Amino acid sequence: MKKFTFLLFLLVLPVLWGFSSGPDETAKLISAGLQSGNAAEVSKYFNPMVDLTLPGYDDSYSKTQAGQILKEFFTKNPVKTFKITKQGSSSDGSQYSIGSLEAGNKVFRVYFLIKSVNGQFLIQQLQMQENN
Repeated sequence: MKKFTFLLFLLVLPVLWGFSSGPDETAKLISAGLQSGNAAEVSKYFNPMVDLTLPGYDDSYSKTQAGQILKEFFTKNPVKTFKITKQGSSSDGSQYSIGSLEAGNKVFRVYFLIKSVNGQFLIQQLQMQENN
């Protein structure tokens, strides 16, 4: 019984300490936010400063500014579908995802890069460029 209690404690401990999910789980949550066109959900994972490239925008923005720009983008371009087409990682622990976002009557190539910052996996860079 003591062994079971100890194992249960080890499983629950990360939740109690508030550990964030790993990069794969974070990428899935970001993808779900993109799929639903939910700027608030995506911006939860923005680094305090994020490199953002969207039609009409290409600069480093604060988390708040980037969230507002993304919300405006989704308002103008209602999302129909989003699908990850490629993922990879580097030796420094960062992970990238490339996907295709169909919004309105356009298709956008999406790229986002997440890195570990103080134990949390956050978006460092987000790009959405229209496919021609």
